[in-house]
Amino acid sequence: MVFQYNDSYNDQILCFANSIPNGDGGTHLTGFRTALTRGINQYAKANKILKDKDPALTGDDVREGLIAIISVKMPNPRFSSQTKDKLVNSEIEGVISSIVYEGLMQFFDENPGLAKRVIEKSVNAARAREAARKARETVRKSALSGGGLPGKLADCSERDPAKSELYIVEGDSAGGSAKQGRDRRTQAILPLRGKLINVEKSRLHRALQNKEIQSMITAIGAGIGDGEQEGAFNIDKVRYHKIVIMTDADVDGSHIRTLLLTFFCRHMPALVKKGFLYIAQPPLYLVSRKKRQEYVQDNDQLNKILIDLGAGEVELRTYNQSRSFTADELKIILENLSSLSRFSSTIEGNGGHFKDYLSARQNGHLPEFMIRIRTGNDEALTYFSKEADLRAFAAQNRDLRLFDEILTEEEIAAHTGPSRRANLYELHESHAIARIFSRLEECGIDTKVFFNDDQPLFELIEGDGEKQKITPVFAVPEILGKVLEIASRGVQIKRFKGLGEMNAKQLFETTMDPEVRQFLRVRLDEDNAVEADKMFDVLMGDIVEPRKRFIEDNALNVRNLDV
Repeated sequence: MVFQYNDSYNDQILCFANSIPNGDGGTHLTGFRTALTRGINQYAKANKILKDKDPALTGDDVREGLIAIISVKMPNPRFSSQTKDKLVNSEIEGVISSIVYEGLMQFFDENPGLAKRVIEKSVNAARAREAARKARETVRKSALSGGGLPGKLADCSERDPAKSELYIVEGDSAGGSAKQGRDRRTQAILPLRGKLINVEKSRLHRALQNKEIQSMITAIGAGIGDGEQEGAFNIDKVRYHKIVIMTDADVDGSHIRTLLLTFFCRHMPALVKKGFLYIAQPPLYLVSRKKRQEYVQDNDQLNKILIDLGAGEVELRTYNQSRSFTADELKIILENLSSLSRFSSTIEGNGGHFKDYLSARQNGHLPEFMIRIRTGNDEALTYFSKEADLRAFAAQNRDLRLFDEILTEEEIAAHTGPSRRANLYELHESHAIARIFSRLEECGIDTKVFFNDDQPLFELIEGDGEKQKITPVFAVPEILGKVLEIASRGVQIKRFKGLGEMNAKQLFETTMDPEVRQFLRVRLDEDNAVEADKMFDVLMGDIVEPRKRFIEDNALNVRNLDV
């Protein structure tokens, strides 16, 4: 058993019985919580750290910022179900409680300075909890006195939560379109103005002072926060079983969506775990050709439409005119090049260059590892086709710590040059690229010569006779780009950057109609809870250094940068 405090406002306790993870805890968790609360309260009162005017410390207070692992070994463990999520052996509760209490008291006696810091943190949590209770009570009373629901909520007539949906919409403009176009029987609309407070950096009582958060809490109707205190979140009182975040497809929309996800995952996690939270997927494009209009969800779908058009409008042949490709062959080539562009973009997003990546092939074998080394403002890239070569390089450059090597004091002292940082990437894309190359070879494309700066590899022919136009192509990937450019000439493509650009009918037809809409369900379960907690802490927390490091390491992964 081990536990440690940090500066965050959340706790995380992982429980195990005979090495079996228990997601719902059980009697060992109950014993730990009881002993921790009793021990801290007793020490605080005995040493007069807890003043008479301070509220009594609850379990939630003493667990704020706590990270703990509880692991027990015992004969004949019993669980509440076959999934073994909860331990039910009653005899283990007293054993754990006794061990934790005695160990905690001994540690506090030996480390009074640390004990005082832990208790002061718990006292601050208690004060914040009391302030949050008062703020929560204020929200509840204002809701009751004001008719029960926020004024800007356009509620639905359906009272069965399983059939009701709440759309949280960015801005009054999009909110107005959503209200006009919705199905009033089952769809409620709550427009938000501006950006929410970042709840990862704020205690609950501060978050509850935000009017937009107050509106959401009141509209959902289930309270907020964990625990047994009055006004805590109660999943049975949720008024809508589909809560849909609907924001613009730009930087501000992404930021607002992230702030909303942070709020729900931190203060209404039961709602997320139940599968009630969704993200709307409005279309990015409206494609018009002659009298036909089509909404397009993403770039891949847009490319597919343009490929179908382009394959019938142009002819592809080799530059030496030894081979011409049929329309069907060209379509297959274009589809494979479209898939290839996604994988090459991933490599380039990690800082690589696709042309250099292909040049690093050994005996036709594509590189499977890439190292990006930064020394000051300089950067170097190295590719490896075999893990053995990578291991040899790592052994010769131990200061890069590619495999988390622990350097000796002599190695640290011997390194006098500028410090270097490295990122190691395992290029899983190589296997998919090899399959694409195989299909391109079957179509007659020589993948050994993918780029040629000296003379064209192919020609694209448009039209006939005097109107015929020939476009040279110097690289295989250019075939896709030039065909898409040609196909786009007779097509009008409108990109929807904001929901407000759609009228009520368009918004319903594309994003809210249950027959055609596409939602992403937000999941929060044992498989991803730890990683989600880490990402919220890094990206939304008040410690800058981890976020700066994350941005530096992943900045080149950005595909759609809105500046």
